[in-house]
Amino acid sequence: MKKAIALLSVFALLSIVAGAAGGQQAASAASDSAEVEYRSGVQLLSAGDYEDAIGRLRIATSLKPDYLDAWKELGGALTKIKDFRGGIDAYGKALALAPGTASYISAIAGNYLFLENWDKAEEYYTQLTDIDSLSYNGHFNLGFISQKKDDPDRAIKQYEMALASRPNDAAALERLAALYGSQGKDEKRMEYLREAVEAAPANYRLKMQLGTAYRQKKDFASAAPLFEDLVKSFPDEPAYHESLGLVLSQMSARKAEAPAELEKTLELKGSDPQVSGILARVYNELKQYDNAIAAAQTGLDAKDGQEALLCYEYGFALSKLKRYDEAIAMFERVVATKDARWSDTATKEIARQERLGKIGNSKKQQ
Repeated sequence: MKKAIALLSVFALLSIVAGAAGGQQAASAASDSAEVEYRSGVQLLSAGDYEDAIGRLRIATSLKPDYLDAWKELGGALTKIKDFRGGIDAYGKALALAPGTASYISAIAGNYLFLENWDKAEEYYTQLTDIDSLSYNGHFNLGFISQKKDDPDRAIKQYEMALASRPNDAAALERLAALYGSQGKDEKRMEYLREAVEAAPANYRLKMQLGTAYRQKKDFASAAPLFEDLVKSFPDEPAYHESLGLVLSQMSARKAEAPAELEKTLELKGSDPQVSGILARVYNELKQYDNAIAAAQTGLDAKDGQEALLCYEYGFALSKLKRYDEAIAMFERVVATKDARWSDTATKEIARQERLGKIGNSKKQQ
């Protein structure tokens, strides 16, 4: 009897060992299969086949639930196809396997940003700043979220903290310039815009902003070089030629250069009555009255507004050419527009032209 029991015990032990070995083999086989699926998924991602890659990566994670790299790649792939909730779930699994990993926290936060879930995004970006008090990614995006939550003071604080780790970051400098500008703090706005352009001299948008800010402050000497750089870099962009022309038109020493830029603007745009009116005015200021008339006529031919401005400059040029009756007709067209910006001045010009006409006729009779 004892011998039979002993034999049964040995048999049971062998069964357990065999079962354990079988389990280990099964686990090993699952792990190997997961590896194959993972590598296939990564290759498919490299080829841009996201749908099949995601399928492979899902199989890999189901075969091996603690497969960190597979969860990470799956999160990235789902984010790429804009399945942001799926991306959050996959990166969440990766984060659970590797707590405190900044890249996974950042990825989850970024997906919440795409979903415009500002509170959850803020929660995760705050985790980044808790891990690293100088986290540029954390502070910059907390600044963005603060803007979305209409909290400009906190946004400024966060962007300035982002600059602590990246002092020459043009993106943060630009955001700060805009925020200070919205608060009416013009000097701070200009300070940050200048720093942004210095940090990213090839950024055309920042140069345009700074140049426009200088023009608004009537600092034309500072604005001109910025627009000249833009025209040189983007010769077929009419907005840059127009901006340069407007600035040059306000600089007495360089006014003669303005018409070429404004003419180029019209060439590139096709027509623009506002630019034609400004061009006519510049030609009048340069005493090139025939050119002024041609520019004004071009604007009027477009029949797209700015009639008061165009007729006024046309009338002014005619008056200088002593064609008083024609000038009166143009100023009468200005009055007929009932444009408050021009009507009173045009009415006075009509009376003036009548006096000049009488004087001219008197001299002829003598």
